[in-house]
Amino acid sequence: MNNDPYLDAIKNVWEEILLVYDTFRDKEQIIEFDVSDRKIYSYPAGDYIQQLSERSRESTLRLFADITKCNKFLLFVKDSQNRRLRSYVFDLPE
Repeated sequence: MNNDPYLDAIKNVWEEILLVYDTFRDKEQIIEFDVSDRKIYSYPAGDYIQQLSERSRESTLRLFADITKCNKFLLFVKDSQNRRLRSYVFDLPE
């Protein structure tokens, strides 16, 4: 059993996440789902990564480089209410 509190929220807006991703499919992007506002955003990967903390920036740069080679995309879930930012990797939609 998975105790991740955000997976159900992601599942509930999965089609919208894919629609946002597909809109900018030809760009290097990171998708952010703000669970507090229930909004989904696409950001240029470089800009998004640069606004992260130094420790997160380094690991996210490595992760992003690895997943783009494997037909995957990076989704961040932002929970302002609980002050959390969590990343997930998903297969690219076809």
